[in-house]
Amino acid sequence: MDPVTDPPPLPQGAPPGAARFPAGARMLFGIGAQKAGTSWLHALLRRSAEVHAPPSKELHYFDVMAGRADEALRLRVEQARVLAGRLSACPGPANRAALRQLRETAELLEIYTGAPGAPGPYLDYLLKGWAGQRIVADITPAYAILDTPHFAEMAAIGRARFLFVLRDPVARIWSQVRMAVAARGGSEPGARAAACRDRAIHLLESQRLPGLGRSDYARTLAALEAAVPRARIHCCFHEDLVAPERSAATVAALCRFLGIPRLEPDPHRPVNRGAALPLPPDLEARLRAALAPQYEAMRARFGPALPAEWRD
Repeated sequence: MDPVTDPPPLPQGAPPGAARFPAGARMLFGIGAQKAGTSWLHALLRRSAEVHAPPSKELHYFDVMAGRADEALRLRVEQARVLAGRLSACPGPANRAALRQLRETAELLEIYTGAPGAPGPYLDYLLKGWAGQRIVADITPAYAILDTPHFAEMAAIGRARFLFVLRDPVARIWSQVRMAVAARGGSEPGARAAACRDRAIHLLESQRLPGLGRSDYARTLAALEAAVPRARIHCCFHEDLVAPERSAATVAALCRFLGIPRLEPDPHRPVNRGAALPLPPDLEARLRAALAPQYEAMRARFGPALPAEWRD
């Protein structure tokens, strides 16, 4: 692990904003995977005096600018409109909460106001409140869908390191399905179970599942490693983060990778845990068959380090 020192000269073609990153810090990008404990990890890292991370976990800068996250941008614009519509024309404290939320949303939207390839507004937002911490973090799991040129652009900022948290592919996609169904509303258990099953079957029958960006760990790693040396990439597993007997060692390895003092996790405090809903065995078998190439690729890559939960 190399110490955080003054950076070498910027490579030719580096993003203009890269020169604005503080010389005494290093960038950390958490690039996924979705539903793999990254919210829990973001909360844990923010406890470190050596980590600066904005309160908003998912900044969605590089995926929006790459044209891969139009919905994320649309939702933020719509949120600003809704908040503005709540404002009253009367003086008094009634507007205080809406104005605070509107300012926060407007600041997030401002990160997209720079020209393509010029992340100055993004860095201004990211570094707001930075007080000399060694690590500056942007944990946005959607970055896993990006390609090699995008990762190269990111790698030029603050000598970036990359964190990729993987989760058993079937368990991850089932959690994603449950989250998507819950977001549509409705809480009757039978209807929720049927909706989750229908959504999973739709993914299977559309044949989108094997190539679904957030499920294609092999593609993400190949694209990332084409732009970033392996020494600047750290992979770990959701199952090791949440297992009480393995969590401390997993977090300690991440802290060594980042060069920060060891953090002590509390694995009993998950963040954003979805509603429990067992995966029907027949559906599990179909999902596992569809995602078999991912299991094979990760077995080949990680060998015995692959958690037993994947193998079982």
